[in-house]
Amino acid sequence: MKKSWVIIALVLSLCFPIYPQTKQKISLLLYNGKVFTADENYSIAEAVAVDGEKIVAVGKSKDLRAKYSAAKEIDLQGKLVTPGFNDAHVHFLRGAIALLTVDLTGTKTLEEAKAKVAAKAKTLKAGEWITGRGWDHTLWGGKFPSKKDLDAVAPNNPTILIRVDGHVAWVNSKVLELAKVTKETKNPNGGEIERDSNGEATGILKETAQGLVALTVPQATPAQQLQGMELALKMAREYGITSVQDISGYDSTKLYRQFLQQDKLTVRVTEMQTFDDSIEKLKQQRTEFATFKDNPSRIKLGALKGYVDGTLGSKTAAMLAPFTDDEHNSGIPRYTPEQLTKMIVERDAAGFQIALHSIGDKANRMALDGFAMTESETKIRFINLTRLTNVPPDEYEKAIEVAKSKRKRHRIEHAQVVNPSDFKRFAELGIIASMQPSHAISDKRWAESRLGEYRVLGSYAWHLMRSYGVHVPFGTDFPVESINPYRTLYAAVTRQDEEGTPVGGWQPQEKVSMAEAIRCHTYESAYAEFSEKEKGVIAVGMLADLVVHSKDLLTIAPKEILTTTPVYTIFNGKIIYQK
Repeated sequence: MKKSWVIIALVLSLCFPIYPQTKQKISLLLYNGKVFTADENYSIAEAVAVDGEKIVAVGKSKDLRAKYSAAKEIDLQGKLVTPGFNDAHVHFLRGAIALLTVDLTGTKTLEEAKAKVAAKAKTLKAGEWITGRGWDHTLWGGKFPSKKDLDAVAPNNPTILIRVDGHVAWVNSKVLELAKVTKETKNPNGGEIERDSNGEATGILKETAQGLVALTVPQATPAQQLQGMELALKMAREYGITSVQDISGYDSTKLYRQFLQQDKLTVRVTEMQTFDDSIEKLKQQRTEFATFKDNPSRIKLGALKGYVDGTLGSKTAAMLAPFTDDEHNSGIPRYTPEQLTKMIVERDAAGFQIALHSIGDKANRMALDGFAMTESETKIRFINLTRLTNVPPDEYEKAIEVAKSKRKRHRIEHAQVVNPSDFKRFAELGIIASMQPSHAISDKRWAESRLGEYRVLGSYAWHLMRSYGVHVPFGTDFPVESINPYRTLYAAVTRQDEEGTPVGGWQPQEKVSMAEAIRCHTYESAYAEFSEKEKGVIAVGMLADLVVHSKDLLTIAPKEILTTTPVYTIFNGKIIYQK
């Protein structure tokens, strides 16, 4: 019997020969790994197949290796793969240029900062400018420096040094003379010239007062811009950053387009326009940009960025009540509530997404109040529309839901101090809370003394914000903080500084899981720029922007997060960095 079956099988094989199945050719196959897709279920796979710019399959290593033949195959040997990081809030070009100036980041004393300025002055001729940034007076005892400190080490060189948060300028007497800032110069709206007991400018210019000297400061040359951009792009590749939402303004798109045309732009750029510009100017910029016909997955225009207030570190954040450690100071709002609401409603009606820098609880409320008015306007428009089209009254609410589905995804950038009653409003209004966890571990030294034990509970509260169902994309705010996204993840899951303090984390109830943190830095960031259907998760049809990590972020001890690096950064289906 057995012999007859063998004969039958032989006959069948001769009549119906089985040929090896031809594998589908693709460009890249990653297998034998741990692929964190960053989808809503936090799914894990083993392999990813890429052809050209897109992902064509995600699944088990055995299945994908059997189906595909890749021009390049990488055995991941168990390493973690995630979507490429998307920095939802970064001053990319400004940070790039800052890399070429005097770096005062982390200076522990005023004398240390002055020594760096003195060293730079020795390399320059009299009259040549010294520019720099990164100083933080809270590390020097809390008192602002003055023009006299700079006059002592750079008397012959105009010197301007921007505080780490970008909201205060420290200048010497030469700059004040060139800008003609005198005892009689008035504070601009939304700004302050700090003065001594005699009414003389001390050299500290807060918020919009920086504009009084801005025109005297030489702009970066085209060569400096190119050099800085090359350095910043290199940093991005080395940190696994494949998308940036830049706050450098429309003019910076010229430089990005230059790099794109030379095939040197290794991040996807969404550039924000300026909220304060007229609607006519904003539309003209959009019209001009459309004529360039660039690939929108590589470079596009995004939200309108505006500033409602300053920062906590500079005590210029707009607060509902005075700072706990400065009872006569409630910060500096840049608009009246009426002015801000009017501008929000006008720009919303013109079709623009809006992103407002709001640090203090008053600033956040002002922004929310303005956005609430756009909801009211939308509701009125839809009710009128349904009436004109004879839609029954019971269909009004359905029409409102349609309106909500077409929201412009307005954003509040930072959302650092939020009144307890306002968290729910973020969710109800569909406002995105674009947050930067690194700020919490930098600011925790003084945050509670500045805010008090109750207000601090609503500060840097990304877990609470998410618990209300608010979309929370993560960014770095480079150059205010390091562009390193691993530091962002570390801050989000530990609430500790790099030394591991405090034990258990500062305000530990605001920690999130590593899976949540990665999704916030990938999918949520893509959602914030209307790109969640093309990037931010590892799935078929998505852009092939991936990072292979040196350590398994999902399982390692928290202290190891800071020493994790990309092994490969893959952008647009190509390996752009290999450790």
